[in-house]
Amino acid sequence: MKRSISTVLATLAFGAAALASAGPVAGSAAAAPAGTATSQAEASGERAGNRRDFDRFLERYADANSAFLNGDPGPWLEMATQRDPASIFGGFGGLGSAGVENVNQRYLLAATAFQPSGAQVDIEYLVKDVEGRLGYTVAIETADVLYTGQAELHHQVLRVTMMFRFEHGEWKIIHRHADTMVELELPS
Repeated sequence: MKRSISTVLATLAFGAAALASAGPVAGSAAAAPAGTATSQAEASGERAGNRRDFDRFLERYADANSAFLNGDPGPWLEMATQRDPASIFGGFGGLGSAGVENVNQRYLLAATAFQPSGAQVDIEYLVKDVEGRLGYTVAIETADVLYTGQAELHHQVLRVTMMFRFEHGEWKIIHRHADTMVELELPS
């Protein structure tokens, strides 16, 4: 049941992002003529990413995530989009942010919470999928991290939904939603 709910939520998020970035809808004045299978990416000369490229990207993403958890946001920022729309609901809470500049500021702020410790993220993907130029993942990210100002490692477990867009021949992070894993507790 848990996996089913995650799949439904991820599918809804993916569908909303696809609608937001798909461009004109059929029947609008700017839509392609009937029977034309040309996507917005193909029209601009950009080929959509494939699953193998996406899987290779996710390996690099894991490395960038580990660097981030050691206080180095550089590799992460290289993988983040520099084109709107972009958004974040960060793992430390607070309101979300939208827009490349705001999202990048949240990434930089979050990176200051971590000190170098050799932390390596372990990512368990519950769902990962790619369709055309959009991809998403639903995962559990686990790592032993050293928070700034603390002397002991903290076992961090996050539930994470990520969305990615294929831009100029490579995958980019366009949305992150992370929150701390808590035990299932229904109201009584």
